[in-house]
Amino acid sequence: MALKDVSVVIDILHPASVAGLGRPLILVAGDAVKYTEYKGLETLVADFNSGTPTYKLAQTILAQKNKPEVICVATYVGTTPAPGQALGDVLEKYYDKSWHFALLAESTAADRLVLSNKVELHDFKFAVVQVSDKAEIQAFKGNPHTLVYFHTNEEERLDGAVIGDAANLEVGSITWKFRRNLKAVTPIEISPDDLDTVHTAGANAYVTKAGIPQTSEGIVATGEYIDFYHGRDWIKANMETDLQTMLADNDKVPSNTNGVSMVGAIATSVLSTAGKQGIIETNDEDQYAFNVYTQPYDEGTVDEQGKRVYSGLSFDYRAQGAIHKINVRGSVVSGA
Repeated sequence: MALKDVSVVIDILHPASVAGLGRPLILVAGDAVKYTEYKGLETLVADFNSGTPTYKLAQTILAQKNKPEVICVATYVGTTPAPGQALGDVLEKYYDKSWHFALLAESTAADRLVLSNKVELHDFKFAVVQVSDKAEIQAFKGNPHTLVYFHTNEEERLDGAVIGDAANLEVGSITWKFRRNLKAVTPIEISPDDLDTVHTAGANAYVTKAGIPQTSEGIVATGEYIDFYHGRDWIKANMETDLQTMLADNDKVPSNTNGVSMVGAIATSVLSTAGKQGIIETNDEDQYAFNVYTQPYDEGTVDEQGKRVYSGLSFDYRAQGAIHKINVRGSVVSGA
């Protein structure tokens, strides 16, 4: 795990609410365990030629308008792996690298479930899977950090196209529904009832609405919205980073009111930025709807004080939603 002195845990309290966290990780079976970051197809092709599923997935990701600046690739041993070489082990080994969305170059249903369940253990980052069988969607139903894409054009990588288009945009600035005109993928033909079944199960699709190819929803496998969880991840990552920086940049953060005020100010700054980005909603006074709470240092336990640990910071916020559907009522007056 990463070395750090700050740990942020975010609990979801229901009812909840109405760039840097966009890098993809491609997991691929191979002969040895390895992790590499590539800045483009020109460097990737040296290790994965243009006919490989890894190259094709990366190509789809990088074909999108909002493509990431780096593609991360981790290799695991798919056949008779030694201890530490299997898919789940390799994901754990490289979990703290700079990726945020994990995809599989090739996979079975069992592989997809391993990926999903392993990411869920951390309650941070995302597993992204593509399925062509509606029945498989149910396997991920309890996993809020899993994005499921139902796509029957099996030679295409809708999962990669969506990540390439949406993940690298400023967190909070977009909804993951309506991602339109994706490159290298075509919309599927599906009836409204079948599409509702896909959504209810916890998956998204790529369809044509009003003549425009677009993602049909923007949900995680539990039915919650992707931007809600991506926003949580942004707050956690930035809160930890900024508090860690504060500890490192100051000769001393005192264990008194001044030190506690410094901690509280960092939390307020992070949440204010989250509000500006659209992660946090505004209240009736047009202020960002969050609260930061700090307790005096000397209210910590004797053990915490002895180890110079401060656990008195907490916060809550109301996440900003988005309009995904519009119902309109109209009336007409007869001219007769």
